[in-house]
Amino acid sequence: MAEQDFFNIHLQIAGDTFPYYCRRSDEARVRKAAANYSAKFNTYSTHYADAGFDRKALLTLTGFHFAVELFDKQTQEDMSPMLNKIEQLNAELENFFQTI
Repeated sequence: MAEQDFFNIHLQIAGDTFPYYCRRSDEARVRKAAANYSAKFNTYSTHYADAGFDRKALLTLTGFHFAVELFDKQTQEDMSPMLNKIEQLNAELENFFQTI
């Protein structure tokens, strides 16, 4: 990719501004991810307002939330070929029993 396909953007994440270098074609996706992270951070900030969690703990919880989501997605993808095979075998069994 050409150097001009990349550029710096400034992201607002959990109340702070960060520079981020990305492809122009990824800008919208990156900004949505930052907004999603910030929204989840704000949800945890509100939910745990009375728990005495500091900013570091809230950032950790927010990051952990997305780690769990990624794990769930990877687990689902890992099972996808197996589920497809089960569906195929089920269809074959249905066809077999219909011929008996």
